Amino acid sequence: MTRDFPEPDWKTLSRLKPLALDRLCERIVLESEDIIVRVKEGGYHSAYLALFKHIQANDKRLSTCFDDWRRSQALEILTNWKSEKLLTEEEFAAFSPETREMVNFLLRRVRRE
Repeated sequence: MTRDFPEPDWKTLSRLKPLALDRLCERIVLESEDIIVRVKEGGYHSAYLALFKHIQANDKRLSTCFDDWRRSQALEILTNWKSEKLLTEEEFAAFSPETREMVNFLLRRVRRE
């Protein structure tokens, strides 16, 4: 993304980072608990393999949403957060109208592809 990300929006994104990270990790842990609870169905080895696969897949989600933390990547990060539903509507509304419009445009474009 070559668009400049406004300083106030960067500060908002940075302030929301711990919340968004915690929300995604909570989701992943709760899904992991479901896998562990089903251990009786297929045995421990089956549960281990399912858990390992789950963690690997979600590590990619975490990476997409939180790695490469630079202002030049902020629009992509925010778009990923919105796609993953890591922000409330109120939190998303804290961003400038231009940034929100660009994120929504990018999400519509991705959904069409």
